[in-house]
Amino acid sequence: MLSKRISFWALALAALVAFDAGGMQSSQKPFRAFDLHLEADDKTVVRFFYQPAAGDYFHAPLVFSVIEEGNSLINTAPMREAGRTVYISLSEMRDMVQGLKRSDIVWQESGDIVTLGPYKKLPLFDDMEILVANSMGTAKAKIAPKAICRTLKPLDAALKTPRALWEFQGFRLNYGCKVPGFKHDAYPDH
Repeated sequence: MLSKRISFWALALAALVAFDAGGMQSSQKPFRAFDLHLEADDKTVVRFFYQPAAGDYFHAPLVFSVIEEGNSLINTAPMREAGRTVYISLSEMRDMVQGLKRSDIVWQESGDIVTLGPYKKLPLFDDMEILVANSMGTAKAKIAPKAICRTLKPLDAALKTPRALWEFQGFRLNYGCKVPGFKHDAYPDH
């Protein structure tokens, strides 16, 4: 009996040491099943959508879509069926997805390939929904309203296209976020 008890504690100690040593060897974020694993490609779209319950108007989703550099749609943000669609370069999209990966957002991924439908048919949630979709699958996450500003602000660094940054900052302003120096009239066609 004593040998079984000693064996159990020896095994428990060995497991603890192995677990701790493994955690100390890597400076990378540990793999978690609820992290974002999708990589950005030329088919990637990212949609941000939140309709506050007490909102006095409908907040259209903000959709980022990849387009080739040099395309005339770069630096534009037309209203489309899926929402306000901002066209950005693949490198900007990669940076945005990397920024989302670094956040503390919990993701649900699937291999489902989705096409964005009309935003007026989107279900309403108590939280902001973020959708990342491309040719490899789909990931969805929710952000509590009180965490929107803190979670989205770091993504500013991903956006080099002036109109994309302006749209993203204006979108955040709609939810009470502070954006120092924001010029409301920079793009009158909004």
